[in-house]
Amino acid sequence: MINLVYYYVLAVLFFNINDATKPDNPLHGTNSICADVCTPSEAHVELDLSQARIYRENERVEIKFQQIGSGRCRQPALLQIPLDTIGKHGIIKFDLSFGPVLHNFSIDIGFNDEDNKTIRTVNIFNQQVSVEYHSTNENKIDFFEQSVTLLGPGDDLSIFISNEWIYIENKQRNQSRLTVFFNETNPFLFDQYSSATHLVIGLNRNVSGTQTGIGLCLANITFIECDTNQQAALNIDVDNKRFEQQDFENITWISHLTYLDPNADIRECAAQGVIRLTFDPEGPRRIARFDLNMGSQVHGFTFNIGDSPTNNGYGGDGGTTSNSAEIHSNDNRFYVWANTKICDDTLLLNIDYNVIEPHDRITILVSNERIELTNHRTYHRILRSPYLYSLSKQNVTCNCFDSLCYPGVQPDNDIYFGINRVIGGTYRPGIGVCNAYVNWIQCKKIEVSPRIKYEPIITTTATSTIELMTTTSTTEATKTTTTTTTTTITTAAKAEETTINMSKEPIDVTTKAFEHANEMIMSTELLSLTTMIEKSNHNQTNQNYSTSTLVSVPSAMVHIDEVTSTEPEITMELMVANTTTNQANDEEQTYFTNASTNTNEEESSTVSILGHQYRLLNILANLSQYVATENTFIETISNDFKSTTTTEDILLTTTTTTIDSIASSNPCTLENLAANFVYHEYPLDKHKFIFCDSEGKMNIIACTPNDVWSQMEQTCIAPDLKNN
Repeated sequence: MINLVYYYVLAVLFFNINDATKPDNPLHGTNSICADVCTPSEAHVELDLSQARIYRENERVEIKFQQIGSGRCRQPALLQIPLDTIGKHGIIKFDLSFGPVLHNFSIDIGFNDEDNKTIRTVNIFNQQVSVEYHSTNENKIDFFEQSVTLLGPGDDLSIFISNEWIYIENKQRNQSRLTVFFNETNPFLFDQYSSATHLVIGLNRNVSGTQTGIGLCLANITFIECDTNQQAALNIDVDNKRFEQQDFENITWISHLTYLDPNADIRECAAQGVIRLTFDPEGPRRIARFDLNMGSQVHGFTFNIGDSPTNNGYGGDGGTTSNSAEIHSNDNRFYVWANTKICDDTLLLNIDYNVIEPHDRITILVSNERIELTNHRTYHRILRSPYLYSLSKQNVTCNCFDSLCYPGVQPDNDIYFGINRVIGGTYRPGIGVCNAYVNWIQCKKIEVSPRIKYEPIITTTATSTIELMTTTSTTEATKTTTTTTTTTITTAAKAEETTINMSKEPIDVTTKAFEHANEMIMSTELLSLTTMIEKSNHNQTNQNYSTSTLVSVPSAMVHIDEVTSTEPEITMELMVANTTTNQANDEEQTYFTNASTNTNEEESSTVSILGHQYRLLNILANLSQYVATENTFIETISNDFKSTTTTEDILLTTTTTTIDSIASSNPCTLENLAANFVYHEYPLDKHKFIFCDSEGKMNIIACTPNDVWSQMEQTCIAPDLKNN
């Protein structure tokens, strides 16, 4: 009876140990390769944060725009995604494009508790990328990861978020990455101690809605999901020369398990074999997973995974094919070899030491042009190269390494797995692999909806009439003489057709398209901004023959009051002040002026005259985003030197800002930039603030309507909060 109990206990322990060697979750740790291999070519959601447009939508995502009409890269939006539509092994990818100015929250992804307090978030505040985690578990684990070098103005960023992994990379700078891993006890999405049911995303705002931001121009969202069978496609008990196979169609034994020397003294984990796996590059079967359990002894070539049926270690394959990449072990070392298409002095891509040790559990993930290996201790290596596995019908070409050609050899999508030996033969054996589990990680297809098309409309310009009021001033020591003349120039222009994209949804053109008509990014190198006029049908847009120096204006903001007239001509009244100073060179300057009633803030634009034909440049920038009408209309602009007046037919007014020498003291000093002190009060308007860019230039930005700048909070806030 005692003996029976003894053997029963041994059997239970054996089966428990054997079960423990199996991967608990075959999808665990596959986020990176799923993101690399299974991301579809088109996004499921496409948003434009300048025009508040949805170019592609998905039923999983609820989208709400805040219609404030703030301008380019400033439109706030709130998105919600139910967690049950993501799945515990799903991945969400955000492709983000940013503008030239980043301020406050350009994106905020995460969860808030019942008190609207952030518990888990990935956000971008100014140029700082942060991952914040506050666990609701009793074993409270909090951490905060951030990077201030990952993102810059005008960059593109990709953010991958899953339950156990967050990965952020800058597309312009390959070395700029941030990776955060979560364990099963403290996951990011599905926290068992949290009542959250939706993932919330704030675009140009935070999740709670207390702050808005500037900078995010475009946002695409892609859903990625991998799947697998819990039971391995092939379960190999090497120690006992047995196996259980589920997939007979795509996994084939080339050499069944056998001992190299049946009379050898060492029999533990010494059996050898070779299998072939066939991938499906256009279907779901694009990733293979190998889980290897090592025994008490590790010697020689314990595994060899190669692209060629004759791979034999150290990059060789007997000249069978140019698609000959391989990986293998030798004792505790791990080698990665390129195929012979590489033009280099060696095929060796990587070698690492002390990777394979006794009783290790090695996981290897293989896909097209990619390899990943971890020993679940301290080693985790991912390699991507066009000279790795050719599993997407790559041609067999004359190789570059030793100038061999392979006439008649056809490409395939196969790899070979040698167990305790190299693939090409038993002459390079190994001892150490006791169990091997082979499984497919499959890419799940998620349908992408058709892109929403926005119908273009056409406006036709037939003639144009320009009235110029020319003021000539002569300044002397004791008196000033001013003469005003009015000249009307009517130019017959060839009819031009301008295509303007418009949404299928009607646009109310009587509503103001901008909340801030005077908003403009400024440069403080000069005391004035210049709006240029270029000569029609010529490439002379960058010349100014007056004595003033030009300052580039990235985007002129246009304020639309109403569109009512259908008259087939355009009338514009421009006041031009031609000032001649009493200097030796009698320099002449011509100004197109809009003066402000504020003595410290004058609104002006310098005009360059390049002939008798005129065309305003930059003044109508971004207009096609906001105007949608098939009617031609009358535009009349009348400007007085001391104040801006508008006639009944005025349709368009533009404003820029000039700061006098007292108010334009530049706070964007090298000391402030080095201290990351880039936000400052704007002394002429409490509803604006100064932002210093990376080049030390000063930019004046308007707050959200009705908000005021708080230097203490370094953000725009409600006036009542500032008073408190």
